[in-house]
Amino acid sequence: MGFTVIYDFVAVDFETATKRFDSACAIGIVAVHNGEITDTFYSLIKPPNLIFDEKNIKVHGITPDLVKESPTLDDLWRSRIHQFFGPHLVVAHKANFDISVLKQSLNHYKAPNFKYVDSISIVRDYVPGKKSLEHCAEYLGINMGQHHNALDDAMTCAKIVLRCFEQSHLPNIGALCFAKENIKVHSYFDISDAETYSFTKRSSKIKNSKVPHSSIRIKDITPKNTDIKNTNPLFQKIIVFTGEMSIGRRSAMQLAVDVGAIIKSDISKKAHYLVVGERDPEFTNEAGLSRKEVIANQLNETGKAHIQVIGEKEFFEMVGQEEFV
Repeated sequence: MGFTVIYDFVAVDFETATKRFDSACAIGIVAVHNGEITDTFYSLIKPPNLIFDEKNIKVHGITPDLVKESPTLDDLWRSRIHQFFGPHLVVAHKANFDISVLKQSLNHYKAPNFKYVDSISIVRDYVPGKKSLEHCAEYLGINMGQHHNALDDAMTCAKIVLRCFEQSHLPNIGALCFAKENIKVHSYFDISDAETYSFTKRSSKIKNSKVPHSSIRIKDITPKNTDIKNTNPLFQKIIVFTGEMSIGRRSAMQLAVDVGAIIKSDISKKAHYLVVGERDPEFTNEAGLSRKEVIANQLNETGKAHIQVIGEKEFFEMVGQEEFV
């Protein structure tokens, strides 16, 4: 029996043929062992029925002709890539997207319940401002090659994590994840099968699309402040967050509950405030609005709600944390 390498972590990136998660058309994998990149894998993938959206082709340049002779994801799983999804920690940038693609593009095989982390949560303490893959690479001095090439993006993700790990001065990636409260380690089996569509920039399914986002158990966020003042403007107000918060979504939620606010995961007519962080262009419509903003505007315009849409600056001022502004 041969020796099986246990990697520090494995960085993964998928490209898709359409806005559907079950349309993988390319995969890039980069494996790290003892702090060094030791293995890489890249392949084009034949998606179901060779159906492609023009908008996706414009992003990554992959066409039906390029993949018509390529293996399916099931073929690749059986022959090569299953070995990267065993006991190793998997990392991806905007991980819920890539892990959803893996889960929904596999038809005949089932991946084990591996652990994964979104690299966005790792970079929050090391990269100021927006957390796009391009910005993180530029800030950390990493040449990202060709963006939206699955291998180059996986390589960039791996190098970003390694750079953050080096700056942490911790002994291993597991210690880094344990030491940082904002880094959530997820389980593959927790990914929902129900979310079929990714929320792309010009998606016509704004109402039904869901933005892949790290799962946060709101019921686990309880007030740390034992002296909550009912004079705070957010006291007993229902608050929903959208976009990336500069201090992390969970940390922002903690600030809210500490002043007596009620946090909800999705927008409804009962909401009082929608706090807008940094929008990801991949998950906005033509007007640059997130799904939750679109719904809030529709509810307001039809008179069904009066939801105040505020930015991070106003939110921090309302919770008395002007130092974050």
